[in-house]
Amino acid sequence: MLPARRFVVILYLLSSLAVMGQATEPPVIQLDYGHSNYIVGRNVLVLEDSANALRIDDVENTPEAFRPITQPTLNVGPRASTFWLKLRIVSKTQQEWFLHVRAPFLKQVDLFTVTWPSYDRKEVGIAEVGSALPYHDRPVLVNQTILPLHLVTQDTATIYLRVRSNSIIRIPLEISTLQHIYENSQENDIAHGFYFGLIAALIIYNLFVFISIRERTYLYYVFYIFFVALNISYIKGHFLQFIVPHFPQANHSNYTGSLAFIFALLFTNSFLNTGYYCPRLKKLGLLIIVSCVSIIVLSLSGHLLLGFKLNWVTVGLFLIYSNLTGYVVLRQGFKPARYYLMGFTILLVGIFIFMMKDMAMLPENWFTEGAYQIGSALEAIILSFALANKLNTYKREKEVTQAEALAQATLFSQQLIGSQESERKRVAAELHDSLGQSLGMVKNKVLMIKRDTGKPELHDKQLRDLEEMVTEAIQEVRNISYNLRPLHLELLGITQSLHSLLEDVIETGLIEVETDIQNFDNLLSKSNEMNVFRIVQECFNNILKHAQATAAQIRISTENAMITIRIADNGVGIAPAAMEKGGFGMIGIRERLNILNGRIEILGNNPSGTIITIQIPL
Repeated sequence: MLPARRFVVILYLLSSLAVMGQATEPPVIQLDYGHSNYIVGRNVLVLEDSANALRIDDVENTPEAFRPITQPTLNVGPRASTFWLKLRIVSKTQQEWFLHVRAPFLKQVDLFTVTWPSYDRKEVGIAEVGSALPYHDRPVLVNQTILPLHLVTQDTATIYLRVRSNSIIRIPLEISTLQHIYENSQENDIAHGFYFGLIAALIIYNLFVFISIRERTYLYYVFYIFFVALNISYIKGHFLQFIVPHFPQANHSNYTGSLAFIFALLFTNSFLNTGYYCPRLKKLGLLIIVSCVSIIVLSLSGHLLLGFKLNWVTVGLFLIYSNLTGYVVLRQGFKPARYYLMGFTILLVGIFIFMMKDMAMLPENWFTEGAYQIGSALEAIILSFALANKLNTYKREKEVTQAEALAQATLFSQQLIGSQESERKRVAAELHDSLGQSLGMVKNKVLMIKRDTGKPELHDKQLRDLEEMVTEAIQEVRNISYNLRPLHLELLGITQSLHSLLEDVIETGLIEVETDIQNFDNLLSKSNEMNVFRIVQECFNNILKHAQATAAQIRISTENAMITIRIADNGVGIAPAAMEKGGFGMIGIRERLNILNGRIEILGNNPSGTIITIQIPL
């Protein structure tokens, strides 16, 4: 029994050592002839250093701390920890091999290659690269993260990789020859060139449109797609390569992403005219502005990872805001909003797929990797079409408005000509019926005086009668002249002229008028004073002719650089159709107010009648 028990114990110890060996040492990746690329996959162990304090000596001396990974690619989402990866490689060829980390956005990637040229001598090769280091310090000057391995043929090397990130920890690894990397990057380079060329063409085109028509929506669109393109160039490694090669501190999506959201919000409010269609909803956009400013402030203060997480919240906020505003504006009849909804929905779906891939919730492939870029390109095209559609819509509306204005001007001209003819007819009738008759009577009286020169008893009486007739004729001439243009407007001023006008209204005996008129002489030009006089005159003419009122009130005040005229009566009121269109008198009032840059409001009075409020800026 004793030997059997010893055999069981020995077997247990051997199995335990085997398990421990599997946990502390990764399988050896053998690089053979005829192959140029190896996907590392699960052939790697990982150690998380949450304190960011471990050094190469520490991790070498604690192999039991490493754990195997359960994913084809290590992907843990946004983390502040440092991750150590361990793999073993043996090269059977003389080729030069490189470790390709297909994540150019990683902040720090340090490669430690441990070899044993002899049993008692250890060498550690160190190479550093990352998005937080100057571009020209890279061992291979490309946008990708590529590190030379410097392997010795037939010798097994232990590779340690230290990785940190200010955004996502996602570490796709492959071991390749440089030729293989360049040959397989051609398709990506063509896709990137097509995308950035498309964005550049749209920017140039819409910038020229903005210069031509000075519509700010086009400028917001240009800046928006520009910063989105910069954000994508950061993810692909081109931002550090071409834009900030000597200033890696600016190489982060927090800056470009926040600016992209700010201009996306400005574009949304300008394109959808949210201030008109949904002013209350527009205020929600302030949350996005606050969020973007907070991201920039956090990033500048060194909290890039926290700013990155807040960036994800901003994506959600903008998703809600853009869909709500687009839907509300579309419901109110603004048809270009459907293109806006389509464009931003495609982009946000692309961003969502890309984020799900970053959080290891979707597999990594060409579609999930390029979803953001594909969505951005489609959105830029659709929004450019939406801008053109909006321009055509406004052009058609302008043509309709011009046609309506021309028809209104034609109608006004016809009514003006008719009014002039009516005025001429009235003046002619007054001259013929009143002044003509008076002058005829004067002529007859003169003939009678000539005839009765021999009758002294009649001569004095006829002269007195003649004097009265001439006086009446002069008064009739004054009345006709006053109706054509009130002369005392220039002599006495607008305030006293309106008092005289209202006294004439009261003298008709048809209506009682209560007046409260502040002095506003010399506040307007003479021509504008005449327009004000005619407006008040037309209002009271309408009251006398149509309102059937027995009482009226007029109040004129000047405050806040504004002349306010309020006229109220207790008549039958004005029909809604007459408020909108009106006869020539109302059209004349509106035309005079256009000259004065004024406005009119017509409301019903309580219990009956009408209130007219006129405001004229000084």
